[in-house]
Amino acid sequence: MSVYERHIPQWKINQVEELAKTIKKSGMVGLVNVEGVGAKQLDGIRSSLRGSARIKMARNTLMLRALDASKLKGIEDLKRFVRGPVAFIFSDQDPFVLSKFLSDNKTAAPAKGGQIAPKDIIIPAMNTGVAPGPFISELAALKIPSRVKGGVIHVTEDTVVVKEGEVISNAMAQMLSRLGIEPMELQLKLVAAFTEGMVMSAESFDISLDDLLQQFITGHQYAVNLSVNAGYPTSETITMIIAKADRDARTLALEVGFFTPDLLNEFLIKANSEAFALAAIVSEKDPNAIPSEILDQVKAVAAAATSVVTDTSPAEDKPEEEDEEEEEEEAVAGLGGLFG
Repeated sequence: MSVYERHIPQWKINQVEELAKTIKKSGMVGLVNVEGVGAKQLDGIRSSLRGSARIKMARNTLMLRALDASKLKGIEDLKRFVRGPVAFIFSDQDPFVLSKFLSDNKTAAPAKGGQIAPKDIIIPAMNTGVAPGPFISELAALKIPSRVKGGVIHVTEDTVVVKEGEVISNAMAQMLSRLGIEPMELQLKLVAAFTEGMVMSAESFDISLDDLLQQFITGHQYAVNLSVNAGYPTSETITMIIAKADRDARTLALEVGFFTPDLLNEFLIKANSEAFALAAIVSEKDPNAIPSEILDQVKAVAAAATSVVTDTSPAEDKPEEEDEEEEEEEAVAGLGGLFG
């Protein structure tokens, strides 16, 4: 039996070696989907990436060999994404930044029959540069207004030829191409990326930065609440913890009746409120048990409370702070009248 030695072309060996070297020295090695991207569009995308990333096209088998030849730990997980029309993208950028850059930078592409219009496709009023002939009938068949002017065919007005969401016909795709109109948008999508010893898939990059920021803010709020409520002081929450402790201490002192000089006003207000409440209950059972002037104060306080709840007048019509303080002092003074 004859034994045949398989001969590998030198250009394949050279390409694998070159790719392996590039993989080793790149901060990030990614794979982008290039399905449907023509040479013209790819050149445009390469230009937009200049200085931040490089795209290298190769056969999938050579890409797999290059990944093996790089011998980087963990990069073998990237091999399972090398399927279909993909290309290498090399960069030192964070993959999240690169993915967003790719999604924000789209390139125009010609329409093909059967595609869905991503937005209204408009043929503007223009000089087609085409001499009179069958072309004017083709425009008319597609309901594109035109006329001959100066020996050439002109489109006479801006015309929406395909609405957003509609299917582009073969005839319309050919017409758009002849008029130099490229209504479609192409973008490279980062399929996977290898960085810092691990591989991340497209799902990792498909996030909203606004949503991520909101999650960060919410997480920060939860952390602050936990720190304050658990009494775990940090440089950011120590002031809030002290303020909460002061409020809790005051509330506890009022509830158990532990008097301190700085709580005098709070104790008087609490006692006065309880006294008026008691007076209201007693007067319901025996109207003569409470002096009329005290009952008038009880009714005034009740009316004031009702007014606060139901008042919808503008802020400038409400009593000034000085008036509120005077009413509060009068209410406190009423406590002495009740038990005097």
